[in-house]
Amino acid sequence: MTNVEKVKQIREQTLSPINKINAALVKANGDVDAAIKILIAEKQVDANDMANRVATSSVVHSYVHNSRVGAMIVLACQTDFSAKNELFGNLAKNICMHIVSAPVTPLYVDEADISEHAKATAKSEFAMTCQGKPAQIVEKIVDGKMKKWYGESCLLNQPFIKDDTKTIKQLIQELSSTIGEKIEVKRFVKVVAQ
Repeated sequence: MTNVEKVKQIREQTLSPINKINAALVKANGDVDAAIKILIAEKQVDANDMANRVATSSVVHSYVHNSRVGAMIVLACQTDFSAKNELFGNLAKNICMHIVSAPVTPLYVDEADISEHAKATAKSEFAMTCQGKPAQIVEKIVDGKMKKWYGESCLLNQPFIKDDTKTIKQLIQELSSTIGEKIEVKRFVKVVAQ
């Protein structure tokens, strides 16, 4: 296998930049599998600083089920190369399918998107259901209901419909560590035919 073929194979599997692939191949003495392991280890270290990165390349993806319900998402990453990748497109499709099929329709991307007014209103409504109970018990009940509400109403907190052992956030983090780029949901919408 030529060096060009090795680079192409590794690039398809890891989506790493060519200069990093070449460096990994040199470290691995031309061994493709060893080079892939080196790149994966580097990406896990790089994942720690992803929160500070800016996702500037976006795709809009939509999914319509039986012409009755659909979802549209804007999913962003750092480079146009990754945004055009099949893995990135599959992630966008899976998130759209989740939005359409989720037992509870998500209202927000994550907790940071919820206004203080909405949080205060929810807390107040939950506290109203606990009338007559001691204050410390009311506080625990309200905290529990707020956590449940965040889990149900925030897209990133919801268990993925195809694998409920993972949240949408974990699904995104898996691909993020694979491609070595920050990935974020910018916005989404669900539409239901009347």
